[in-house]
Amino acid sequence: MIIIGKRPEGYIVECTDGGERHAFVVEKLGATVTCPTCGHGEPSFDLASNFVFMRHALKYGKAAAEMLTESVAPDAAANDGVYQPHRASGQN
Repeated sequence: MIIIGKRPEGYIVECTDGGERHAFVVEKLGATVTCPTCGHGEPSFDLASNFVFMRHALKYGKAAAEMLTESVAPDAAANDGVYQPHRASGQN
């Protein structure tokens, strides 16, 4: 699941869970975003972080996005610039 755009109506989210591709609009990001078609859920923080990194990469180029990624989330550079939080690691 990814945010593919921002409109006055809200965020446009694309879900590819289950092999199908479908999009929907979310007015506001809560704790999680749930697809109304398939029921797949994703933490809003992950969606928003990836959206910011993708926009930065498109605007400033991959090298600049990698610098931002390394300064915010050092492990993200190893994941093609996609921020992957450490869940249930016990670290704050």
